[in-house]
Amino acid sequence: MICRAINRQSGFTLTELMVGMTIGLIVLSGVSSAYIASSQAGRESQASSEQVENGRQALEFVMYDLRHAGYFGQLTVLPAPGGALPDPCETANLAAMSQAMAFPVQGYDAPGASPLTCLDAADFVPGTDILVVRRVDTRPLTETDTPEQGAIYLQANALESELQVGNSGGTIGLTKKADGTAATVFNRGGVTAAPIYRYLVHIYFIAPCAMPAGGGASCTGASDDGGNPIPTLKRLELTAAGGAAQMNIVPLVAGVENLQLDYGVDNLPTAVDPITGLIGNGAPDCADTDPGSSANAGVTTGCETANPGAVAEWANVVGAQVHVLARSYRPYNDYTDSKTYDLGLGLGAATPGGGFKRHAYSTAVRLTNVSGRRELPI
Repeated sequence: MICRAINRQSGFTLTELMVGMTIGLIVLSGVSSAYIASSQAGRESQASSEQVENGRQALEFVMYDLRHAGYFGQLTVLPAPGGALPDPCETANLAAMSQAMAFPVQGYDAPGASPLTCLDAADFVPGTDILVVRRVDTRPLTETDTPEQGAIYLQANALESELQVGNSGGTIGLTKKADGTAATVFNRGGVTAAPIYRYLVHIYFIAPCAMPAGGGASCTGASDDGGNPIPTLKRLELTAAGGAAQMNIVPLVAGVENLQLDYGVDNLPTAVDPITGLIGNGAPDCADTDPGSSANAGVTTGCETANPGAVAEWANVVGAQVHVLARSYRPYNDYTDSKTYDLGLGLGAATPGGGFKRHAYSTAVRLTNVSGRRELPI
């Protein structure tokens, strides 16, 4: 008799199936929780990195311009400061713009509304500082360059300067102005024309949004930035369009919530030096948030002893302390910012609160071209 083995197949019992499914769900839940936590940590790390990078980048923009403030090519003697601060928004009056070169740096200390005709109220965050920097491009035009139509240029030697409106009709050669006519400011020897530089005016400010709704130039409100307005460091730039000079808004760094500046003022000794023709010695004697105002609460001991309350004190600014407060693009759930941030003499300790994560940045900058004109040769 032959015996055959019988292969019997049997499935899981209901109890075994339920136990297996329960174990699987527990494992899946753990994997999902780990993935969610990892994703959230990754997003927070990326947001933190963006916030740090944004703050540093904002400082770099302002620092670079301040280091070059007052650079007007070969020109060593600036106009004497007038009795009133110039209009940073001026684009047509060349005489007024030339006189404004007496103030390489100009500022507005935490105004409650925009004080400038070229900066709409909707584009400005009240209580933040506005910084104006005047200089020229570090690269002069070459003889084969053609000036941009309507742009403003400075032609200067050591003692003379002239602002000119660019004419795109041809290259400047060796004997022309930016407008194409014969030069009147020459290099030493009087044969070739003095170098021609693009004249720059940069106005830094904090705007309540990065990208206005509808693609316009000005912020509109709660609908900006896709319904989540992000404060942004921007600047107005002196440019040209349609053959005429104009001020144009350029976004720089999103997520910058505040900008504050303290200015280093050089007003001692008060006697004019016979060599430099200026007061001071190139080193700051005190710090001030508004050098032209004697009623400013941020003034420290020693400031404005030379020209109390005079706008001419802006011409004595030889350094600056820049304070930037950067924040995350969006608020965090279950987070409240209880930190206090030191933003300098004017604003002091700030506690903005809310669900945004923030970081404050600060750096000191020497206005090399302004302070250098006051230093005595060794």
